[in-house]
Amino acid sequence: MKKIYQQIWELAKPYYQKGRPMDIDHIEWMMKDALLVSEKEKLDDTLLLPLVILHDVGYAEVPQDNPYKLNLRKAHMKAGKKIAKEILEKLNYPQDKIKTISYYVSVHDNWALGDNDIYKKDIILGTFTDLDFIWMTTKKGFPALMKILKKNKKEMIKYIENNEKLVERPFATKTTKELFQKYLQQRKKGLI
Repeated sequence: MKKIYQQIWELAKPYYQKGRPMDIDHIEWMMKDALLVSEKEKLDDTLLLPLVILHDVGYAEVPQDNPYKLNLRKAHMKAGKKIAKEILEKLNYPQDKIKTISYYVSVHDNWALGDNDIYKKDIILGTFTDLDFIWMTTKKGFPALMKILKKNKKEMIKYIENNEKLVERPFATKTTKELFQKYLQQRKKGLI
């Protein structure tokens, strides 16, 4: 991983320590798979990786509650935009990229507000939302989301397989679709 991404992560980590309990695991997993997807799909990692690292820093600034509540989603995106900009400016990241990444952080959960088109029009946002969704199929993400959503293992599998994301925001890349299928199969095998 490039040194700059490690530096961004080190500045972001204190926010995640104040945020949701699962977020450090979430971001560390996402960084690894975002690098893999960036390499395989030839994506601009200078946009995708900072977005992945910074997207949920805003949860440090909102009340601890169910993150599926729309008011918290909006508030954490607004707070996250400000924090992301501050972190990137501290590291002298290119200004044009700071503007883009801050925007991405400010809209990364807009699907919850009914806006799915932005993910189809932008490969970075589309790939990001794929990875963010795939998290719930991972070894640590699956039980974390089961707890938040109050579902047992079978209900969680059904929730994932019937999720509106699969129709409303189809996978942006072949690699993210393959990762989703791989992780989901692993969770299904865990049911037997």
